[in-house]
Amino acid sequence: MTNAVIDKLIDTIQSDGKGVGGYNNIIQFTFTDTKETAFVKFTGDNAEVITDVESASCNVLITTKNFEKLIEGNLNPQMAFMTGKIKAKGDMTQLLKLSNILSYYNNK
Repeated sequence: MTNAVIDKLIDTIQSDGKGVGGYNNIIQFTFTDTKETAFVKFTGDNAEVITDVESASCNVLITTKNFEKLIEGNLNPQMAFMTGKIKAKGDMTQLLKLSNILSYYNNK
């Protein structure tokens, strides 16, 4: 089952892929409040939820409420990470790239 906030992000990206900026990677989102997990594959100027995943470069652990705030631009990604609202496992450099993608859509 896909989390509704992930669907919202995917819909936004699919309507305007410029914000992805050629990023190619798979990010796992684990929603700590609902225990749902979504794997999002970013490719070029697109993003999609995938199910057949061997591994993701980074696992982002966040509540659904905080993720919604994040994609709406009401939560600063760096501050959220420093205060523990976002946790990550794996390649931490992917968080910065994800932050840049989210910033693009928040400024629209």
